[in-house]
Amino acid sequence: MSDQLIPQSVLLNNLSTIKSIADAVRGTFGPKGLDVMMIDQYGDFTITNDGVQILSLIETSHPAAKILIDAAKTQEEQVGDGTTTVTLLTEALLSEAVKQVEKGVPIPKLIEGIKVALKKTEEDLKEISIPIQDLNDSKLASVALISGRGEKELVELILQAAKTIGCEKLKNPNFKFAKTIISKSQTESQLIKGIILNKSRLNSSMPFELKAAKVLVIDDALAPEDLPQEAIGTEKGFAQFQQIQANFLQGIKKIIDLGVKLVLVDSNIHPYAEELFVEAGIIAVQRIASSEIQRAIQYTGAKPISRRGLNLAEADLKNHLGFIDSVQEDASLGVIRLENSKLEGMTTLIISAATESAATEKQRIGSDIASSIQAALRGGVVAGGGAVELALAARLELFKKEQIDSLSFNSYGIDSLIEALKKPIAQISLNAGLNPLEKVAQVISAGQKALQTGSIHEAISLGINYENGEIVSMIDSGIIDPTLVKIAALRTACEVTIQILKVSVIIKSKQI
Repeated sequence: MSDQLIPQSVLLNNLSTIKSIADAVRGTFGPKGLDVMMIDQYGDFTITNDGVQILSLIETSHPAAKILIDAAKTQEEQVGDGTTTVTLLTEALLSEAVKQVEKGVPIPKLIEGIKVALKKTEEDLKEISIPIQDLNDSKLASVALISGRGEKELVELILQAAKTIGCEKLKNPNFKFAKTIISKSQTESQLIKGIILNKSRLNSSMPFELKAAKVLVIDDALAPEDLPQEAIGTEKGFAQFQQIQANFLQGIKKIIDLGVKLVLVDSNIHPYAEELFVEAGIIAVQRIASSEIQRAIQYTGAKPISRRGLNLAEADLKNHLGFIDSVQEDASLGVIRLENSKLEGMTTLIISAATESAATEKQRIGSDIASSIQAALRGGVVAGGGAVELALAARLELFKKEQIDSLSFNSYGIDSLIEALKKPIAQISLNAGLNPLEKVAQVISAGQKALQTGSIHEAISLGINYENGEIVSMIDSGIIDPTLVKIAALRTACEVTIQILKVSVIIKSKQI
C-alpha cells in the first residue's frame, strides 16, 4: 500500500495534471491565439493551434490526463470541434470544485449541484439557439468561416459541396460530411459527384476504367484461411490445407462467373486471386480504409462478406453484389473514383494544396468546416467568442437565487459551473492582449443594462470585438458557433470533472 494517495492529495494531484494539459492549449484559444510547437523524441516537430492535434500528441501516462484527452477526442469525433473549449472548461470547473471541497463542501453534494447546473444550462442553450433555415442562410456561412479560420475560398468550396448533398442528408447524424473531404497536393480543387477511394489499382494491368460494374466488397482478407504450420506437416492437416486452397479457388471462380468487375477488399489480396482478376478484366483494390469501405458500401449498395462468404452458392453470393455506373483510376491523384450511383447526395470534395504538409493542414481545416456546417444545420447556432458561456453564467446566477431555499449544498456545485463559464471569454481576452477582468466585467454590465431595457436577444449575444476591445453583439458581428458543439463541450467538461471528483484513492495495482 505504499504507492497510495489519500483523498485530498488525489484531488490536488489530478487537478495539477489537468492544469498542465490545459496550459498546452490555453494560448491557442480565440482569434488571436498562437501556435504550439510539439517536438518528439527524434527532434521532429509539429506546429499547430488545433486543440485535438495538440492533445493527441501529448505524451502522458497520468490517468486523469488520459481521461481528459480521451473525452476531448470523443468530442471531436461526435461534433468535429470544441476540444480546446472542453479542456479549458474542465480545468476551470475542476479548479472551482476543488476550492469548494477545501472549504468543506461534501463531494457528493458538489456533484449533485454540477448536474443540476448542467441540466439547466443545456435547457437554456436549446432555448436561445437560433435555427438555421437552409443552406443559403448567411449564419451558416459565418459558422463555416469561424471554424475555417477565415479561409473564404475553402469555405465556399465546402458550402458548394454541402448544397450538392442537401439538407436532409446533412442532418442525418449517421452521415459524416467531414469524411467526404480530402486534400491532395499538386492538383486542382474539384467537386466529384461520387466517392473516392484513396488507393490505386492492385495491378497496373487491370483496366483503369469500367462502366456498369458489379461490385463485391470483402471486409476481410481475400486469401485462403490460415492453418498452423505444424498442422500442415501432418497427413490430415495437409489434406485440409489442399481443401482450403480448392475452396478459395472455387470462390474466385464464382466472382468471375457472376460478372463482378470491381472487388474492394479491407485487407490483402492473395497473388493468385490477383492473377485471375487481371485475366478477367476485374479492377481490384486492397487495404482500403474502413471509413472508405463503409462509404463504398452505402454508395454501391453492396453487402459486405468475409472470405468465408465465398463458400455461398452463386445465387446467394449474387445478393451481396452492388453496382456502380462508372469506376476509374485517376492516375494524377492516385485514387479510384466511383461515380454515377443510383444513390443521390454522395459527393467528394478534393481540395488542392501546394505541398503534402499544406494538404494535411487543409484537410484538417476542411474537416472542421464540414463538421461545423453539419452541426449548425442539426442544432442551430449561438453567439461565439465566449459570449454565450457568459450569458449562461448570468442565467445560472438567476436560477440559483430563485431556487436558493431548495438547493442547500447543491448551490456550491452551481457556483463552480458559473465561475467556469466565465473562463472562455476571459482566456480569449487575455490571448488578444486585453485585460480579462475588465472585459468580463464590462460585458456583464452591458448585459444587465440590455436586460433592463428588455433587449433579451442582445443580452445573450454580447461579447468583445477582439480587434478594438469594444462590446458588441457577437451574432450581429457574425461570430457564432454551432449549439451542438457548445452542448457537447459543457456535457463533456462536467462528466470528466465528476469522474475525477469521484476518485478518492489512487493505488498502484500489481501486474497480472
